[in-house]
Amino acid sequence: MSNSNMPPTPPPSATLRFGLPEQVLLSVFLGIITGLFFGEQVGWLKIVGEVFIQLLQITVIPYISLALITGIGSLHYEEVKSLAIKGGSILLVIWAIAVSLVILIPIAFPSWITSSFFSTSQITEPVPFDFQRLFIPSNPFSSYAEGAVPAIVIFSILLGIALIGLSQKIKVLEPLTLIQQATMKITSIISKLSPIGVFALMADMAGTTDVADFARLQVYVVIYSAICLILALFVLPGLITVFTPFRYRRIISELRTPLITAFATGSSLIVLPQLIEQCKKIINAAELPSVSPDDADSSVEVLIPTFYTFPSVMGVLSLSFLLFGGWYIGSEVSASSYPLLFAAGVPALFAGTIKTIPFLLDLMHLPADLFQVFVSVDVITSRFGTLLSAMQYATIGLIGTMLLLRRTYFNWRQLVQVTVISILLITAILLGVRWLYSTFIVVHYTKDKALQSMQFWGTPQPFTIRYDHDGGVTETDAKPANSEQIVERGVLRVCFQPDEYPSSFFTDENRSQLVGFDIEMAHRLAKKFGLPLEFIATESEQEAAQFLNNSACDVYTRSVSVSWQKTNQFSLTSTVYVSSLGLIVRDHNRNDYLNWQEILLKKESFTVAVENNISNLSKLSMALPKATIVPIQNREEQVRMLENNLDSVDAILDLAEEGAAVTLLYPAFTLVVPKPVIREPVVYAVARDNKQLLLAINAWLLNEKSYGVVDALYNHWMLGDAMKRDKLPRWSILRDVLKW
Repeated sequence: MSNSNMPPTPPPSATLRFGLPEQVLLSVFLGIITGLFFGEQVGWLKIVGEVFIQLLQITVIPYISLALITGIGSLHYEEVKSLAIKGGSILLVIWAIAVSLVILIPIAFPSWITSSFFSTSQITEPVPFDFQRLFIPSNPFSSYAEGAVPAIVIFSILLGIALIGLSQKIKVLEPLTLIQQATMKITSIISKLSPIGVFALMADMAGTTDVADFARLQVYVVIYSAICLILALFVLPGLITVFTPFRYRRIISELRTPLITAFATGSSLIVLPQLIEQCKKIINAAELPSVSPDDADSSVEVLIPTFYTFPSVMGVLSLSFLLFGGWYIGSEVSASSYPLLFAAGVPALFAGTIKTIPFLLDLMHLPADLFQVFVSVDVITSRFGTLLSAMQYATIGLIGTMLLLRRTYFNWRQLVQVTVISILLITAILLGVRWLYSTFIVVHYTKDKALQSMQFWGTPQPFTIRYDHDGGVTETDAKPANSEQIVERGVLRVCFQPDEYPSSFFTDENRSQLVGFDIEMAHRLAKKFGLPLEFIATESEQEAAQFLNNSACDVYTRSVSVSWQKTNQFSLTSTVYVSSLGLIVRDHNRNDYLNWQEILLKKESFTVAVENNISNLSKLSMALPKATIVPIQNREEQVRMLENNLDSVDAILDLAEEGAAVTLLYPAFTLVVPKPVIREPVVYAVARDNKQLLLAINAWLLNEKSYGVVDALYNHWMLGDAMKRDKLPRWSILRDVLKW
């Protein structure tokens, strides 16, 4: 018997759902907080993030290959043909829109001043792009082993088509389907590690990335996210309204749940069943005459899963990261490389961006380290990308079904309206972002100051600096001293040429702190002798030769390029490192100087400035026989040319490493190493007849190179590792706020 006075039983409380998507979102937040709190102390988490990335890559190629084989093999020939033509045409239109946007995205990059140290990628000879090897699976096993994604895709498609006509294909498709499900299970298991991997990646990014780098990354995140939202919420739904009777409000209303779910989870795969059901509702609610609901349903059920295996618009838009990466490091991808980027990039996207981006970084000769930057920002941008991908599959499902059922509509008025509004929105985003980050959020250029504050890699010897510019010095010996006589004297005399960044330069206005690659090499040589140093400044190689031969100094530690003419002046040591010839040019003209032969063809008159010595003049005459050569007498003359915007010459010839360092001081210019690369062995020099000291220095150089010292110093001074090593620890709450 019930008691009417008893209070009603409360409904069971809803438990807080905290699934994988919520865990990943929490990991993003906690990772950023951890990185900001501990700073560079959490840099070791980068290893954890790299392991997570490698685990994600395990099943990518097997899954894509199996999905294509089983998906195509289960169809009939007519279905494949119809799907390929009608569904493929929609996909191509979407890809074309995405490619157009990728080309336009650099418009939004702000005009921040940037430059970079020399990179060995600048002298890497481009490998001829072998389309046959990339796309034709002549040896499928080799393609799988090498990860040649386009060839793997073509092989899988051909195998799937071949299975269509076999009467007993089910015997093959069933086990392959099971294996495909197994790979998905592996992916599902690995995805449970996502909170850990994402936490590690975000903590490393937040803890080790400079504030200036955060601002630069912010540019890409804002542009990519805004473009995805415009495409997903207006352009693609608008495209549906142009070719179908479905209205915009109905499309957004019915697809709202799967779109939000895709954004929250970061996975478009798990919303495919929802997308299929919602697309069916949209079609059936329209009550199209002479259209069977069963036919409409079956068309949607085939179209969406089939085209899920093809690169999504999210992936195509991710190719914009290559353009952003070039801008990010101050080495922009030229427009002439765009065809190769898209021709290789879009097919490679069958394996996803995790495999494609490293491949394209190598193809575009960009540093591989940029992939870590991509993974860091992808944690954020991928959610907007999956929202866009979900809308793409719905677009193919709805328009494709109408094409297959021969019930397409075409509304010219709607097409014009969608096109005009889309152009206005995209233009506003691109120009608005550029204006915002050029006007209010500006990252000031500091690499010139960082270059001028570089410090020694090792421990320097005691030293003094002497200036003698009267053609000779006092206290000269009768003849050049050998190593024993130098030790007896008690000091090693070294000639150098000042203001040769990054080889020898001063870091203070009083010109007392002398550093650089050649200077540190001199310190290491003096340490081997157990002596202090006396540096003697020279203005030219000719003056250095005079000082060596009258024993004013013992060795000339300047990056001297080898030539037979110089052997008349002094004796040359064995090779210290191998450099290359580069051209310092105005930044906006960099693409005009990529090839020596093209320079001659494009330029009716070409004027080049070069240091005034017989060797340099001879080499330049060989590389550019028709060029007008302007000899540079001293460093001050080169500085005047740069400060006057190279108004009297088109370019300055210099060793690549030193030319790149000059562009850090004058970022309106850039260093280009034209192809084919002209290699230049770099040596030091002693007096003409000082054979004993020459042998001693050669033996010392051999040891320094074999111990890896020369490479370490080269990375430190020439490639900019010193900027990472010498800079102050990155700001962190623990160190800068709590003072722990």
